[in-house]
Amino acid sequence: MNHVLELDNLSKDYRSDWTFRATRVLHSLSLEIASGECFGLLGPNGAGKTTTFKLIFGFLRPTEGEIRFEGKAINTAERAAIGFLPEHPYFYDYLTVSETLKLFADLYGIQRSNRQRSVDEVIEKVGLEHKRRAALRSLSKGTLQRVGIAQAVLNHPRLLVLDEPMSGLDPIGRRQMRELIHDIRSDGTSVIFSSHILTDAEALCDRVAILKAGRLQEVIKIADHSSTDRYEIRISTPTEALRAAIAVLPDVSIVDHEESATTFLHVKSGVDQVVDQIRAHGVSILGLTPKSTSLEERFLSHVGNDRVPD
Repeated sequence: MNHVLELDNLSKDYRSDWTFRATRVLHSLSLEIASGECFGLLGPNGAGKTTTFKLIFGFLRPTEGEIRFEGKAINTAERAAIGFLPEHPYFYDYLTVSETLKLFADLYGIQRSNRQRSVDEVIEKVGLEHKRRAALRSLSKGTLQRVGIAQAVLNHPRLLVLDEPMSGLDPIGRRQMRELIHDIRSDGTSVIFSSHILTDAEALCDRVAILKAGRLQEVIKIADHSSTDRYEIRISTPTEALRAAIAVLPDVSIVDHEESATTFLHVKSGVDQVVDQIRAHGVSILGLTPKSTSLEERFLSHVGNDRVPD
């Protein structure tokens, strides 16, 4: 498999201005982002997501480890093929959308003869035709995010990095941003983004990595995590004989409903054997539901209720 980005044992220390003691904020992070993949970095505030992006773009230097882009040690030339939208982008708000993108085209080194065509193409791609002459100070948060995406893909990057692209957007804005990211990825651009919003990551990503306090907890393949890993069987009141028969079976737990004569059996394996026992003891099966562990459950199993200050 070809990898567009590889992080190899990446670590970062910050040294206190007062004590000069080093504090490690990123611990030996190793990840591989496949070409054409949409990859999510998930974690609470302080998990190391933005630090990772700053290391990729050279805003910070790693204490240890290596970053490779398309198999080569990353440098200024390689970074020119990566688009970036920070969480809090800064624009000159007195410029119009078109003027802003022309400015970025100049910064990218796009030839003047091709500049207008490039700007027109990206304005159409991100759906800003009706706002091209509007000053940025007049735009909504969602429309400004579209401008941010436009400048990030203006140079046709092979990798797009988005730091909290859904931050501050209302449900309509989030949906539009998801559609835009999906369209960009459909053009062949690899995407890596960070988010606090698990449903967005689940809808967009092929894989996600969960970070906590600068440490990689787990990498999850979205297509796999949604597969059935247990069953819930709802039955009428079980007999004591059935309870005894169920008690000796592995991976089965019994939960009695306090407000009715209903009991739930949570079964991780051997569901046919459990069903046979229920029938053999003459107890009615009221429902059988396959269950899967949600991304939120996987996320909370690692980070719990931790709240890390900004």
